[in-house]
Amino acid sequence: MMLIILPLMVGAAIVLALLAIRGILQSAPKTEREYQDPLPAMLRMIWPLVTIATHVVGPRMSSETMEKSHRALQSAGQDYLVSPEELVGLRVVGAGIATAILFALMMMLKPGFGSLMMAVAIGVPIGWLYPTLWLSERRKVRVKKVIRDLPIFLDFITMSVEAGLNITGAIEQAVQKGPAGPLGQEFSRMLRDLRAGLPRSEALRRLADRMDIAQISSFTSALIQADRVGASLGDTLRAQSMQRREERFLLAEKLAMEAPVKMMFPLVTCFFPLIFLVLAYFIYLKMVQDGIL
Repeated sequence: MMLIILPLMVGAAIVLALLAIRGILQSAPKTEREYQDPLPAMLRMIWPLVTIATHVVGPRMSSETMEKSHRALQSAGQDYLVSPEELVGLRVVGAGIATAILFALMMMLKPGFGSLMMAVAIGVPIGWLYPTLWLSERRKVRVKKVIRDLPIFLDFITMSVEAGLNITGAIEQAVQKGPAGPLGQEFSRMLRDLRAGLPRSEALRRLADRMDIAQISSFTSALIQADRVGASLGDTLRAQSMQRREERFLLAEKLAMEAPVKMMFPLVTCFFPLIFLVLAYFIYLKMVQDGIL
């Protein structure tokens, strides 16, 4: 009798779970992504689960948490990919997926209640923190590209200002002629703010707040101060350009000096043992030929 009731109960539980998921999907609002960046392939596969988690957990998060997530997304350049509420939903889904994967692996090795508890204890923190680590990596890549492209944009802006354009027209020329990348995108957003009627100083402050990079903050502060006191924009921009280029050269020298230190660990752990092994083999052959061994 139990052999018949148990499969029926398991089947009923599965059906109820599917019906519950279907109801949550139907109650979740449809997300419009017409004006957002396209989702990556991996994220697109789990996006229905992220939508459910966002609908359930997102409204319950505090405004301080949402503001912090919004700033993290802006500094990483991903605020047009996911919203702060969707980031929370992504963390919840990541925690669930990591727990499920670890639980499946532990059940194959050692089934039991302890495996479930260990999977939860390890999987939940890893899955919850993974979106934060991903944003941190995206920000590092973004900062490198900005520092690399900033002197080029400053040269274009300086030449345009010295040719007679105002700062808005000079930035527009730099966006058109400069290299594609995150810096050009942020300058384009600043130009949209100016066309919408925002004062230039406020648009520059928003640019610095969005990017949260020291070089950009220095550039915007210099422009705001020069505009306020009536100083020459050409001299200010040229000084900024020279300073940014010197900083880039100093950074390149710093990375070059750090290279031998970073190479030491793989050399000691991978390369030197192989050399010692080869030398030891020939020493062993020589000792066998001489009759020592």
